[in-house]
Amino acid sequence: MLDVGRAVGQEARALHNGFVHQGNRGHKVNGAGITMYAPNMNLVRDPRWGRAQEVYSEDPALSSYLTYMFVHGAQFGNESSPKYMQAAACCKHYAAYDLETVPVDRHHFSAKVDARNMWETYMPVFRACVRYAEGAHVMCSYNAINGVPTCGDEKLLNGILRDQWKWPGFVVSDYDAWAQIYNTHAYCPNMTCAAATGLNAGMDQEGGGTGAINQLQAAIAAGMTTEDAVATAFK
Repeated sequence: MLDVGRAVGQEARALHNGFVHQGNRGHKVNGAGITMYAPNMNLVRDPRWGRAQEVYSEDPALSSYLTYMFVHGAQFGNESSPKYMQAAACCKHYAAYDLETVPVDRHHFSAKVDARNMWETYMPVFRACVRYAEGAHVMCSYNAINGVPTCGDEKLLNGILRDQWKWPGFVVSDYDAWAQIYNTHAYCPNMTCAAATGLNAGMDQEGGGTGAINQLQAAIAAGMTTEDAVATAFK
């Protein structure tokens, strides 16, 4: 798995270098940049999940080991003390995410997870990716956990990733998941609130569209968030 990650990382770096040498720094093709949306390391918890073949296993320990090896290989090749990062891996989807449409679609789903199950089942693979493999970025998922959308969960983003695990990377939403704090989960009464909620929770980048970030100026004007919070997201 280390070699698989290394090969994928080299391809990503080669594409990036090729575009840069052509004078094209704005190439917008999914999967053709130095920032990768891989690996998908969620656990298989239901055989009806249509993406089971995309992930590593149903076992937290095995998935954690394979995740670590892929991420280290993708970012640093075979180097044990790397000087440079060849590509940026993404720890996704954070967290408790393992369905598409059954029993409910992922954009409205709220996973009911107690503390023990969260830490023993769902968090080990993210700890391996974030703390040990030093994954460059984390993608928050479409679902909510116990009623709170993951992209607006301050305890999940700033609390665990940054305060507890001391992770220095950035958080990106799955495509339009930041906006879905309002659009599908109705956790907020409007998009301005959703923009502020995501930013205050620890969001840095909106994947997909710009529905949430377009409302950040209004959120600042309304006193829901601050310019300093925006500056932190651009660190």
